[in-house]
Amino acid sequence: MIVRKLRSPLHIALGESAEGCLRVACRTHGMPGTAFGIPDDLSHGPLDDGRARIGYMGERFRGYDDWYLDVTDAFAPWRAMIARLDEAGADAVVIWSGDNASEATFLAMACWWLRNRPERVLRVAMPGRDGRHYVAIHTPAELADLFVSARELTDTERAVLAADFLRIRGETGLLRRWEEGRILGVPMDRYDPLLLASCPPTWTPAPRVVGTAMSRCDGHNLMSDLFFSSRLQLLIDAGRIKADGSRDRLREYRVRLAAA
Repeated sequence: MIVRKLRSPLHIALGESAEGCLRVACRTHGMPGTAFGIPDDLSHGPLDDGRARIGYMGERFRGYDDWYLDVTDAFAPWRAMIARLDEAGADAVVIWSGDNASEATFLAMACWWLRNRPERVLRVAMPGRDGRHYVAIHTPAELADLFVSARELTDTERAVLAADFLRIRGETGLLRRWEEGRILGVPMDRYDPLLLASCPPTWTPAPRVVGTAMSRCDGHNLMSDLFFSSRLQLLIDAGRIKADGSRDRLREYRVRLAAA
């Protein structure tokens, strides 16, 4: 198989958890190459400007926690990946992604960033587990076993995916969903009914309400606590949910549905 011919591929994945699992797979389970992660969640936020993306994420932190990121450009990790390829002499790039809003966007975005690169590009498609389709739900040993399923993308496939990233970037707005193999844009309030349905009429810790909403997302479109926290703040501002306590941090206040 083609993966047996690879000596020093660069494995790329979205998020620190997925990167960590791939790193262990390389160090401990015999998978060739090294791992590199893009620390982001591409299911929401602008994709056309790295600084604007950081600004958007900073706004989502209102009422979630103190802003802790020290970067000013969300695309800096992508440029670091290109620099890594220039320095390390990898013989291929292996993109790890599943059928979900964030990682499918990542696959297309990676092909766009790699559009002028000479390295071969392969993809490992994640099998579903309990209806979820994400890299980080698999153990390092499982990822090492999945490496043999890597398939090289043709030049045409790479070009199509890169072009689809331009569509996603320009057409989907600030919130994206995976729907039958395609990334579509949806209104920012798409998940508000789910969040409202997760909020009881009695005082409940805000993290519990957010966690309930997260657990009710479908396996192709899991949304983060940061996203739901930001929507919770807006629903409180709109008077649809009542808050008790300081709203500076998610863990510090309680919420309940407002009276009908």
